[in-house]
Amino acid sequence: MTDYGMLLHAYGRAEDTPGHLAALTGGDEAARGAAMQHLWGAIIHQGTPWIATPPAAATVAELLPDVPDPALRANLLNFLAAVAEAAQPTLDLTEFAAWEDVEAAVNAAIEEDDDEAIYGDELLGNAVYARAIAGCREAVPAILAAAQAALSDPDPGVRAAAGHAIGACAAVLPPAPGLEELLVTHAAAAGPDERAALVLAMGELGLAPRAFLSDPHPGVRACAALALPGDEAATEEILTALLDPAGTDAWFTSKPPQFPMRVRFPLIVAAVERVADPAHLLPAALALAPVASIHTARSDWGLLLKVLPEPQRAEYLRALAANGDLWDPRNGSAGLVFRELGLPYDRAAYA
Repeated sequence: MTDYGMLLHAYGRAEDTPGHLAALTGGDEAARGAAMQHLWGAIIHQGTPWIATPPAAATVAELLPDVPDPALRANLLNFLAAVAEAAQPTLDLTEFAAWEDVEAAVNAAIEEDDDEAIYGDELLGNAVYARAIAGCREAVPAILAAAQAALSDPDPGVRAAAGHAIGACAAVLPPAPGLEELLVTHAAAAGPDERAALVLAMGELGLAPRAFLSDPHPGVRACAALALPGDEAATEEILTALLDPAGTDAWFTSKPPQFPMRVRFPLIVAAVERVADPAHLLPAALALAPVASIHTARSDWGLLLKVLPEPQRAEYLRALAANGDLWDPRNGSAGLVFRELGLPYDRAAYA
């Protein structure tokens, strides 16, 4: 049995974690909500794992079928996906010098409730971080097993989240035999929201869901395109989708969980990365200009401004000037985009 009193989460000893885990399968809705806040705030804090993260994730994976609320099951699968992503398989833990050698010191600091010894000592801090990441890697098989089982959940939102978790595990574990066929079978029978999430999972697994480029739903086609880097037809599908950026954000009733923000954002990133001649991005940029927001400078219109060459950039700047919502000197992100390009943040200069 896990002694959470000897483990740390983002706010100290994890003594409160068992109670929150137990609440997940209970009938108290408020307690379940508090448990989810605990998982997302203390157990995996803004993507950062702690040494309480792996055992908590293993428990969540085990409890998942007994959680009564389908929305909560989906949220828990997204939490498990975040834990799998926190495993960071490309990170060499040997960079954290001699972290195994200070294991006893970490345990002693926890036992003595000496936060300063942990957070004030770089070596011990690295030890905590390395232990957390190593534990997340060890938890991935249990996460993958729970996610695969959840593909049979009666709720489509849960099945979509299961696809997300399966894809998140791919960087740590290679796809098991038969997984591709399983995902294709489920996707073929699913509605567009779920189908899009499963297609994105195929891409994360390194599969090539090319058949879905001809799907009747534009969102599914775009997700298939995102999963097919280097494919000219896929790139054209992305560019076509971006001719109606507001439409892309309205494709889904429930967005695939792989899209935490606007759907158009990953499409724009993919277009910028894949299009050989940036001048070909101008139609997408001009379509975006009237609907862009000052708060999305780093996610959409600013990315295009940075890569467009002259004279396309000049035409794009005139289109941006026509959108009055993009010009506020109090917004540092918008102004910074222009400063990085050596341009004035001056609407009148471009109008």
